[in-house]
Amino acid sequence: MKKIVKIAVIAVVVILAIALIAPAALRGKIADIVKREANAMLAARLDFEKLDISLLRHFPNASVELKGLTLVGVDRFEGDTIVAARRISVVVNLMSLFGDSGFEVTKVILASPAVHAHKLADGAVSWDVMKPAEEVPAEEPAPSSFRLSVRDFRISDAAIRYEDDSTNMRFSTAPLSLRLRGNMSADRTDLDLRLTAAAMRFVSGGIPLLSDAEAELVAVIDADLANNRFTFSRNTLRLNAISVGLDGWVELDGDAVAMDLKAGCDKVQFKDVLSLIPAFYTRDFKNLTAGGELSMELWARGEMRGPALPAFELKTEVRNGSFQYSSLPKAVTDINIAARVSNPGSVMDKTVVDLSKFGLRMAGNSVAATFYATNLVSDPVFRASADGRVDLGAVKEVYPLEKGVDLGGLITADLKLSGRMSDIEKNRYERLGAQGTFVVEGVGLTLPNLPAVRIRRAAATVTPAAMTLGEFGLTVGRSDLSANGQLTGYIGYLLRDDVLSGRLYVKSELLDLNEIMDAMPSAEGGAADEEAPAEPVRAIEVPRNLNLSLNTDLRKVLFEKMTIGDISGEMRVAGGALSLERLAMGVFGGRATASGSYSTAADPARPVLKLDAAVSGASFRKTFEELEMVQQLVPIFAKTGGDYSLSLDLGTSLDAAMSPDLRSLNAAGEIKSANIHVQNIEAFDALAKALGNDDLRKIEARDVAIRFSIKDGRITTQPFDLKMGGVNINLAGSTGLDQTIDYKARVAVPGGKTLQSVGVNIGGTFSSPKITLGIREAAEEAVKNVVDEQIQKLTGSESLSEEIAKQAENLRAEAKRAGEKLIAAAQEQRAKLVEAAASKGALARIAAEKGGDKLVQEAEKQAANLEAEAERQIEKLTSKKE
Repeated sequence: MKKIVKIAVIAVVVILAIALIAPAALRGKIADIVKREANAMLAARLDFEKLDISLLRHFPNASVELKGLTLVGVDRFEGDTIVAARRISVVVNLMSLFGDSGFEVTKVILASPAVHAHKLADGAVSWDVMKPAEEVPAEEPAPSSFRLSVRDFRISDAAIRYEDDSTNMRFSTAPLSLRLRGNMSADRTDLDLRLTAAAMRFVSGGIPLLSDAEAELVAVIDADLANNRFTFSRNTLRLNAISVGLDGWVELDGDAVAMDLKAGCDKVQFKDVLSLIPAFYTRDFKNLTAGGELSMELWARGEMRGPALPAFELKTEVRNGSFQYSSLPKAVTDINIAARVSNPGSVMDKTVVDLSKFGLRMAGNSVAATFYATNLVSDPVFRASADGRVDLGAVKEVYPLEKGVDLGGLITADLKLSGRMSDIEKNRYERLGAQGTFVVEGVGLTLPNLPAVRIRRAAATVTPAAMTLGEFGLTVGRSDLSANGQLTGYIGYLLRDDVLSGRLYVKSELLDLNEIMDAMPSAEGGAADEEAPAEPVRAIEVPRNLNLSLNTDLRKVLFEKMTIGDISGEMRVAGGALSLERLAMGVFGGRATASGSYSTAADPARPVLKLDAAVSGASFRKTFEELEMVQQLVPIFAKTGGDYSLSLDLGTSLDAAMSPDLRSLNAAGEIKSANIHVQNIEAFDALAKALGNDDLRKIEARDVAIRFSIKDGRITTQPFDLKMGGVNINLAGSTGLDQTIDYKARVAVPGGKTLQSVGVNIGGTFSSPKITLGIREAAEEAVKNVVDEQIQKLTGSESLSEEIAKQAENLRAEAKRAGEKLIAAAQEQRAKLVEAAASKGALARIAAEKGGDKLVQEAEKQAANLEAEAERQIEKLTSKKE
């Protein structure tokens, strides 16, 4: 007996030793295998801090635990953490490792996972992390020995975030907890589901629809796993204080889903409905009293297969709703809403949306509206109406505005609209019903740290074909704007983002774009968004669905450091581009005309600017002070006095801050000035010192014309002449973004009785120039000047070349005079011969004329020979000189 006990003890000790030692010995190798095999299959990077294997922690089950797991995106999602989890535990039935029915996973636990799902504007998604089949190393197919038999699945303290750039939708919740229990390996089981989510936030199109909401789902599902049929019973979904019950069944059959479901809630208190609306739930909600009830009913019956939908109907109704804040004197009453969305069981096109009733009363004001639409996909049929009068000044009597917020003004509307979308698309406006008026008077909005906005008056009338804006007056802070005109295609624009066309006449006495643009970031953000990821800075995008012509008369516009006056001309918005046509304005102390375009059609993040401009009478100093690009490319303007005229043809991309990308900027043009005054320029001070001539320190030039081009971040000038005191300079070169300069100059300075020409290279930077003189050229020029002085003493000519030129002229003159004498003598002799033969008869006279002509021709030939000989002598003189 003792021997048997001893053997048993030894066996237990060995088993325990194996259970303790084997996992520790193998975990490193297994971790490497898991990482290698997982990353071979994933188009993302999987990593974890530690892998633990235990045969004792959940004995008789084995457990595998991953700590510090991360899944990080690559390529376009480089650096995005898709999944991160503090701990993932998987428990496996130890006995299933030795059987033939497969591994049995009994429990999965995810502790503190964070999931970030991101969809880009072009449809690419971050969670598509599996490599295509052809990229995964091929292996011999083998039957899987893995069988999912989870009895307990848990997620605790999860953070979920979803971003969809294509629809501008955002959703987040934290923490989220989930527990699912049931025997997944059985043919039939009860699935017990418990889910809670807190701090839910949902934004669509930039509009917050949920904020800090809570949700809870408690469900017991009768799961017939053998036949994929799931029956719901005792199921409740709660969103804040609203609870919805769900009954019925769902059956999966291949690519089809059959169902008979019913959900609804009866007599929900209206205050519970308001708790779902961020504007109410975050604003003194505890001090809100509300009356009225909401009911909702949803059912769906039939089969969903491909584009086919089951029959369904969603009805919701608010009856005699009202609310009032205890701190405010008046209430919003008579809130009545009836809405229905239904489909008889067919394709989406047969869905009907019917808002048959919407109305409320607010401090003596009333609003009513209706909307109906069907054939949503093929050819939407619609009708809508709005009728009411709202005094915005009464809002503060029923709703607690934030401190510093003020609202006022009167809005009245009486609008009716009906028709088919196909009639809009084919401009069959006579088949549409559209009539009414819309008037806004004295509407004002004041927000903290933002310029006050006030609509003085806006009045519009509508017909099916057009909306006529008879009057519109707006002030934003110091800026004012008034407009009138007509818009066509407005119905299609409002209903389905079709192109809105029209012509507007716009006037303004002052347009302070700096004040307006400074307010834009504050308008996009807010306290509610502090924890939300920051939106990337984007340039102003020109809408593609606008085709508007704007005739402008703007007296004064402030933009950055620029003050632009008396802008008149035409601007056009079409196809994602803003075009300028014959725009005239006062700028930099002068006048300018401009044509060009600002386009975001190709890439909204990198607008393209094209500009063809002409400027006259502008100030160098004001141009430098008001234009940052000039400060970077032409810093010499800072110390330049006088006026200039400019012609410019420019093209460049802009960055997100609307500043030119100077490395993509290409431009060409010419700058002219009748009077330039420049002094205290380091480069010319250095040049004056190098040549020992203080006249070079100050430029006072007249009638200067400089042709230039800008490319690859450098401004290059063609050769141009300057005169500084008694010194002539011919200058050409370039300036870079880094303030480097590379110029070549020919400087003609007095030397003796002649001008000495010196070549100069000007490099370095404007603040630290480097001057290099052409020593060899200067020496050769000096020798030439000495020789010319000696030639003048000997010949009376300024140079040898001048003396040779004089001799050549003398030779040509002598040859010409000699030839003219020969010809004159021959002509005289001919006249004598003809006169002597005249008395001898007609035949003798004719013979004398022919003989005389031969004498003249011979004389002309000899004269030509004399001139040719003179040119040969001149050529010899020139050869000797060279």
